[in-house]
Amino acid sequence: MSTGGSAATDRIPPRKLTGIEAGRGIAATLVLLYHAARYLDNAAGAPLLRGVFAFGHAGVDFFFVISGFIILFVHYDDVGDPTRLGRYAGRRFTRLMPTYWVALALTVAMHAAGHQGAPSLANLALSASLLPSNHEMVLDIAWTLRFEALFYALFCVLIVSRTAGLLVLAVWLSATVLAAVTGVDAGWVPVAFYGVYNLEFFLGMTAAYVLRNFTVPRPRLVLATGLALFIAVAVLEDFHLLDGYGNLARLAYGIPGAIVVLGLAEADRRNLLRVPAILRTIGAASYSIYLFQFIFIATTWQVLRVTGLDHRIPVGAAFIVLALAVLVGGMIMSRCVEHPLMRLVRSRRGAIRLRPTSG
Repeated sequence: MSTGGSAATDRIPPRKLTGIEAGRGIAATLVLLYHAARYLDNAAGAPLLRGVFAFGHAGVDFFFVISGFIILFVHYDDVGDPTRLGRYAGRRFTRLMPTYWVALALTVAMHAAGHQGAPSLANLALSASLLPSNHEMVLDIAWTLRFEALFYALFCVLIVSRTAGLLVLAVWLSATVLAAVTGVDAGWVPVAFYGVYNLEFFLGMTAAYVLRNFTVPRPRLVLATGLALFIAVAVLEDFHLLDGYGNLARLAYGIPGAIVVLGLAEADRRNLLRVPAILRTIGAASYSIYLFQFIFIATTWQVLRVTGLDHRIPVGAAFIVLALAVLVGGMIMSRCVEHPLMRLVRSRRGAIRLRPTSG
């Protein structure tokens, strides 16, 4: 790995990296395959599928690594510049919250329609705010967003003050490592403050720092190495040789994930990577695919039951139908809800900011 000083940094504008976006799409797909297999096993009996895709939850690990990478890579020049805080906070809010609130509202509506009852106002408020809490989420899959929201908030300190931000991140990292090593479960403290998943944000930020200051040699070999390691860990979990939900697994998946990100980003900026259009499309829709997957899995299965197809088609075919329903549904929600809503909110914010004050 060679240093490039400021020249290396100058060669790395904070632009959109198609390989990283494709990685987000692959992560979302792994998670949906994991949940589709579990749902189908519970509904119709598909233990083989459930076993094959048992590792799919590791898409979350890859998501967290990518998130840490993107935040520091894109906002690297904002660190220590408090004038950039408003833009950072606004973009993070509009990226995360509006689409999540739509998914949350649809989930509440489905619960009501299915006679599961409405959540309490307190639980709904906690879920909608994404504030750190150990209460169950109304939208189960959104537990990851609590980690994301806390990470975004702590990064705000780094933008306001480099020194204070580094201190806050050091304390956060220390608390996470201490909790992981000692196995202490401080039940009165929200797990987002010390959960071992936080290590993956730091792995992603490390990759971003490397990409901003160094040149990574042989990036395609680096990418292949990271993928091979990630797949090896997945095989170990599928064969019950690794507890995929244990603390060790967070590093076992997180470190290869960071190596993959390094290889992807370096290969991409050197124009050594050609990402297929379908992966770019899935990547652009990854947030909607992730958020709305339970809704589309449950709805599609109900359609199969009502039409009697749940008994007429093989379980493997039903699995493919569920997975495709989530992918297509997520892409539709991304195109029709997520991105239009994000543009609308950002345009409104811009209009308010530019509006002249009276007096």
